[in-house]
Amino acid sequence: MSKKPNSLRLLFTTLLILITLTLFSQIRIASPYSRFGIGDLSDNNNAWNISMGQTSYAFRSPFHINYSNPASYMAFDSSSFVFEGGFNIDMVKLSSNFQTTNRNYASLGYLLFGLPVTKWWHTTLGLVPFSDVGYSVANYEVYQNIGSVLRVYSGSGGINRFFWGNAFRITKNLSVGVNASYLFGNMDRQAMVIFPDSAYSMNFKVDNYVIMSDLYFNFGVQYRVKLKNNLSLNLGAVYANTSRMNAKTNLLAQSFLLNSSDTEIIKDTIAMAEGFKGTIVIPTMFGGGLALEKTDKWLVGADFRWQNWKKFTAFDMSDSLVNSWRISLGAEILPNANNFNNYLSRVHYRFGFFYDNSYLRLRGKTLTEYGISIGFGLPLRGIKTALNVGAQLGTRGTTQSDLIRESYLKLVIGFSIYERWFVKRKYY
Repeated sequence: MSKKPNSLRLLFTTLLILITLTLFSQIRIASPYSRFGIGDLSDNNNAWNISMGQTSYAFRSPFHINYSNPASYMAFDSSSFVFEGGFNIDMVKLSSNFQTTNRNYASLGYLLFGLPVTKWWHTTLGLVPFSDVGYSVANYEVYQNIGSVLRVYSGSGGINRFFWGNAFRITKNLSVGVNASYLFGNMDRQAMVIFPDSAYSMNFKVDNYVIMSDLYFNFGVQYRVKLKNNLSLNLGAVYANTSRMNAKTNLLAQSFLLNSSDTEIIKDTIAMAEGFKGTIVIPTMFGGGLALEKTDKWLVGADFRWQNWKKFTAFDMSDSLVNSWRISLGAEILPNANNFNNYLSRVHYRFGFFYDNSYLRLRGKTLTEYGISIGFGLPLRGIKTALNVGAQLGTRGTTQSDLIRESYLKLVIGFSIYERWFVKRKYY
């Protein structure tokens, strides 16, 4: 009887859980554009999808959990358990017409579990980010009758997502799925107006602390057509209806003076609202994709997504958001899965491209984002576990109209563990 290195698998699992829980509470982003809406949205961030431009709607795999389309869970092997986890490292350069600064940070990527329940029902559990808030921006202006005016905007926090996903086989080639998610978290935003030329001018600040917690659902469908020569064509579609999320806010507006050591001296409370309840509307989203696959050889696909962000409101107030759309292309190549004498031939090579017409329109310009990605699935000897490494190089925004351009490199590092749990062992 051969004994599998269970201790090594246990070590990988334990390390990933500890890393995930440690990074879960830390600041995950440094983007001035996370000031708007519910922050910077986190798409499918596992290393498999991000390496292929986040293309995902028609992709399915027994070794990966593709939570952007819950119908894909039916690809799990009938006797397997899948665990995935990882984290992100982001290096960002923020550029304007006046200065350039760099920011680096690490954050939770994903923690995912998947397994079959019956031949027609597969399920998953996951913990991932849904949106991130993290920025600190200062705007300095001089007025003829007032003097210098400094406006400072800062924010932190974000929304997390714990989900239970289920996929169901309708026919041999057709599957449907649903993710039931619990969104929870807080967004802390502060705006300040300071008059640095006068020690007696009254400064102002507004703190807005928003807490959101509610259920959110998204749906998916996939259809698989088998062709000749081990080829198959996969079609996928996703949909999320408009959701009114329960939220509450604590707002505090104060006036203050600054002493010689720049310490705030509170003079008056202008407005205060504690525990004010309302709703945050997350608008309708739909998308579709197709993929062509040759079994254990290669995979190529394309996605399109649209979301109605004009309908976004928070506590019955709209924001400067417009409808967004996104296209992406991705591919994966596996030279020879059975060549155990050549390690490089068993590595999964992944590539991708995306273009995002975002929901932000500032100073008459709709902000766009585009980038390329590359990644590798590195199998570990003797076990059904792979080290997945992905890199995404992209640009968002512009320096025109006194806006900010973000140039970034995102690294995603994680493990995917494939384990057969439902096979009876034979002892000799």
